[in-house]
Amino acid sequence: MVSVMDSDFSQASEDNILIVKGRFKSVSMNLYGLFLLIFNNTKQLDIYHVIASSYSDMYELEPHTSWEKYEEAIVDRKWKGNYNNSTTLSIMEAIKKLTEDNKIMQLLFDHTYNYDYDQMDIILYDLINRIIHDKNLIMETIIQEVSTGEFRKVKEDRSKPPEAPEKNSAGNEIPATVILQVKPIVAPVKGKPIYELKIGDRIMVRLIPATAKENYYIDLYNLREEKGPRPVPSTVVDIKSIPGKNNPIEILVEIIPGVYGKFIEDEKQVRLRLYDPASDIPISGVNAGTAGTSSTFADERNGKTEHKSTLVMAALFMIILALFVLLIYISW
Repeated sequence: MVSVMDSDFSQASEDNILIVKGRFKSVSMNLYGLFLLIFNNTKQLDIYHVIASSYSDMYELEPHTSWEKYEEAIVDRKWKGNYNNSTTLSIMEAIKKLTEDNKIMQLLFDHTYNYDYDQMDIILYDLINRIIHDKNLIMETIIQEVSTGEFRKVKEDRSKPPEAPEKNSAGNEIPATVILQVKPIVAPVKGKPIYELKIGDRIMVRLIPATAKENYYIDLYNLREEKGPRPVPSTVVDIKSIPGKNNPIEILVEIIPGVYGKFIEDEKQVRLRLYDPASDIPISGVNAGTAGTSSTFADERNGKTEHKSTLVMAALFMIILALFVLLIYISW
């Protein structure tokens, strides 16, 4: 277990973003991996990426590499499929559970903030080795500190389009964007009919992992799950009919600032699922256009819990009322 400091600071600035880059290898298990943890300026573990593979070249990426290139290397490797899916998912799940332990997360942040590599590595080494089970596991870490402005600039630069600007139905150019292939989430009972859809409506869509571009953003925003990419909320920004048989409708939605989704729907009676803040989790940083905070996810989970609690209380009230009426009926 080796750690190397790439900063002269003994303590981080409170307004900066802290990033832990790491790599590990288990020769006996023929496993090599990379991980990236990003703490935002509200002390929350905002983004995390992990990849494990049997290819030894995975370990060749130095932790001294800048965080944005480190992140891109992990995401790029994932969508190409050159990794061990089982081990990767297990470590990702372990980190997810770690974020639910406030005490451990506070310790991890404090050790990172104070550049206490020894204590920070103990937590991370134990987490990884509980999955790999190798007493000779080797791990290296680096802490990188960047300002919020620098971090935001990287995110904004990534959103610059690789293609010419699109035009909306009014003939106006849409600002430089990345446009991804998506499909809407259908809700046959409670959804909104597509013919009633208006610009500004918030609907749920799922990125289609059709090309490298979609796969890149699926992994960049941690949307990949066993059953497919997790649905995300989006805002309708343009609706237009396409010439041809039955005039299919083309919908353009904004997923996050600078990143759009497009889909074509032939069925005029289809009902689309609207965004419900009580149950749907947005992409981290959707309001800011950059990586957001874990508190956003916590608020969504709390909202969902409160909603369930209200339903339970209402159900209990109805049961008690029914029993009370039954007793009165019997007494007559």
